[in-house]
Amino acid sequence: MKLSIILETLASARLSSVTSEQLRQLVGTAAGKAFAEELRWFAAGEVGRRDQLAAVVNALAPSVRLMVEQLGFQFDLQAIIAAAKLDGSAGINTIKAASANPGNRARAVAYIQGAGLQLAFSPAASAPIEAPYYSFKIFGGSAALCVSEARTRAGNQCTIQVEGTLRLGGGNRREYDWQNKIIVQLTVQEAYLALALFENKLKSVRFDGHGNRHDKSLHIEFQEQHYFVRMTQRDKAAVAVPVSPVDALQVVSLLYKQIQTNDPHLEIAQIRSFTDRLAQMTNTATT
Repeated sequence: MKLSIILETLASARLSSVTSEQLRQLVGTAAGKAFAEELRWFAAGEVGRRDQLAAVVNALAPSVRLMVEQLGFQFDLQAIIAAAKLDGSAGINTIKAASANPGNRARAVAYIQGAGLQLAFSPAASAPIEAPYYSFKIFGGSAALCVSEARTRAGNQCTIQVEGTLRLGGGNRREYDWQNKIIVQLTVQEAYLALALFENKLKSVRFDGHGNRHDKSLHIEFQEQHYFVRMTQRDKAAVAVPVSPVDALQVVSLLYKQIQTNDPHLEIAQIRSFTDRLAQMTNTATT
């Protein structure tokens, strides 16, 4: 079918135009053959075919492919078209809105997984147990923290990892028991909440249920003159470290870096707007 006829039919259906490059993605596929048939039927007066045409046109939008890949999945046009034909425009809109806030991102990931798309990275390779990236330590009187870059196993998203351990011995020794550390890796949603806390928009955040046994917890509290971090794990002594405002700046900087790596189209002002909104919706918001 000629491109001019396709565009004319789509225009009469009040649908967006497509390019010859986009249409080439359909060549030789079952979805492409069905699309051609639906165009012919619509042109013949079967206006009920519009929804099926819309599913294909929406799935071909470059913004859909871009967002799917940014979320860490392999783009599968046939699977997206099939899902869009079942869900109408709702599913496509869920994908397009993923960048608006962490909640939308979670819904988009769930929808994409339900459509049968595969992760673009191997989970085992993308999230080593030991943090292989930039890190820094924060020392307290009886314990210490190590904050580092990390990637989630689900979706290969950038986040931070917090390790906490106790000081060994006494006296003036500054040695720490890193072999028996507690490790908590934040989800992307928790990273936003942590950022809101360290920017003094929340009084406290608590992240429970981490680890394979769901027995790890990270609690961070804003105490006016400093922040206080407490980490716990079953059968281990709790780790508690006060964090000065100067040390907190490193955490804030790393959180912004990781969030922007996930969503490079976001500006700092937009991320701050998201944390403002989260704070307003949270009972521990500062007043």
